[in-house]
Amino acid sequence: MERYTKIVATMGPSVASAEAVRSLIDAGIDVARLNFSHGDHEVHRQFADWVREGAEKSGRNVAILQDIQGPKLRVGTFPEGALVLTTGQTVRCYQGRSLSTEPDVIFLDYPYLLEDVEVGEELVLADGLIRLVATGKASDHIVARVVVGGLLGNGKGVAFPGTNLRMPAITEKDEVDLAYGKVLEVDWVAASFVKSADDIRRVRELAGDVPIIAKIELASAYANLDEILGEAAGIMVARGDLGVQLPLERIPLVQADILRRANEAGVVTITATEMLESMTHSTRPTRAEVTDVANAVLTGTDAVMLSAETAAGIHPREAVEFMARICATVESETSQNTVVHAYRTQQSAVASAVAQAAVDCAANLSIDTIVAFTESGSTARLLSKYRPAARIVAFTPIDVTRRRMTLYRGVTAYPFERRDYTDHMIAAAEKFLEKEGLCQRGDTVVMVAGIPPNRQASTNLLKVHVIGERSGGVQSQRTGRTSPEGR
Repeated sequence: MERYTKIVATMGPSVASAEAVRSLIDAGIDVARLNFSHGDHEVHRQFADWVREGAEKSGRNVAILQDIQGPKLRVGTFPEGALVLTTGQTVRCYQGRSLSTEPDVIFLDYPYLLEDVEVGEELVLADGLIRLVATGKASDHIVARVVVGGLLGNGKGVAFPGTNLRMPAITEKDEVDLAYGKVLEVDWVAASFVKSADDIRRVRELAGDVPIIAKIELASAYANLDEILGEAAGIMVARGDLGVQLPLERIPLVQADILRRANEAGVVTITATEMLESMTHSTRPTRAEVTDVANAVLTGTDAVMLSAETAAGIHPREAVEFMARICATVESETSQNTVVHAYRTQQSAVASAVAQAAVDCAANLSIDTIVAFTESGSTARLLSKYRPAARIVAFTPIDVTRRRMTLYRGVTAYPFERRDYTDHMIAAAEKFLEKEGLCQRGDTVVMVAGIPPNRQASTNLLKVHVIGERSGGVQSQRTGRTSPEGR
C-alpha cells in the first residue's frame, strides 16, 4: 500500500552498522534522527555517512534530522547508582550534580534552584515517575516531601512544571553541536526545550539556513505556540517531557490541538515519543500503541517518530515495518483529506490559493497525481498541507530541497534539471512520469509551479495536463513568449 505519512527513525546502538541502517531505509524510513543528547561527534558522522550511502544505494530520499539536547536538567549521582524514595519521606535538594553521600540528599543541576523554586511548587523526577513538593527553604537547599516515590537513578531528568525557568534554550554544548551539524550538512534541526519565538531565532542564527523544528515539550512552549509557529518550519509534539509538564490525561487533547494549529499555520508536524515503545523488546506493538499511531495519522500529523524502538530496541526493522503498515492501512481506509484547513497567509496568499485550487481540482476530476515544480520545496509543502487524496510528485533541481521534502506528507521528490521555458519543463516532467511508470499516456495530472522558472518564485501556475498531449500554449516567462516548440 502507498503510504503518505512519513516515518522518522532514531539512530543508535541497535543499528550501528551500514547494513542495519540500510535495512531501516529499505523498511521505509524517510528521516534519520541523530540524537545529540547521546553519542559523540564521530558516532553521528558515521551514522550520517551510513544514511547517505544507504539512501543512494536504495534510490530513496532520506533526510538527516539533527536533534540538539538543549538545557536538559538532571539529578546527580548516588553511591549505589540509584536512590529509593518512599512516599511521605522528606529530602533535601541541593544545587549541582554531585555525588550524594546521604540517603535524604538529592542534587539538582538547575543553577537558580534556590531563587526560582518556591514553597508549594512541584519537582518532577525520572520522566514523571517520581514527584516531590517543596515544603521549605534553607540558605543552601530546598526541603521537599516525596509525594510519589520510586527508584531514582543516576542522572535522571528533573522538571519544574510550575516554575518559570531562566535556562537559555541554547547551551554551550548545543553551540558546538550546531557547528558540527553544518559540517555534516544536516537537512533539519530539532530544537529542544524552546520556550518562545526568540529561542527559534537564536537557533537559526547558529544553524544557518537549515529549517528549524521546535520541540513542544514545555508548558511555556505550548502557551507560546502561536508565536513559535510564526518562526519555526516545523513542530514536534514531544510527548515525553510534555507529559511531565502538563497533566498526563490532557496530552491527547494537547496533541490534537498542536497538530491542528500547526497544520493551519502550514508548518511540518511530527508526533513523537513512545509510539511503539513495547517494540523495544517485543516483536509486536500493543493494541493501544497501534491506536495511538492511528490517532496521530487521523488528526493530521505529517510524520510519526520512533525513538528507543530503533535506537536501542532489539527489533528495529520490525518496528519500522509495523509503523509503515499502520499508517498505510489507516490512510487507505479513511478519507485522505482528514484535515480541512482554510490555510491562507498574508505572505503567501496567492501561493496557498493556487495550492488549494490544485487539490480541489484533483478531487473534483478524480485525478491521482499532482505534480509540483519547486526550488525551495514550498510549493510541495503548500499542496501537502491541503491533504489531497492524490499523491504529490515533486520535481526539484536542488538536492537538499529533495531531502527536506521527505518530511512532507504525501510528497515523493525526484531530481529534475532546470529548463528555460515552462513548456519544456512540463514536457520533461511528463516524459519522466511515463518512463518511471508513475503515469500512463492519457492520464490526467494537475501541475503546479512558480513562474518564471529557475527562480524561487511564488506558486502561481496551475495546469490540468493530459500525459502525451503537447504542452503548447503555456507562456515562457523567460522571454514573455511561448518557446518555439510551444507555438
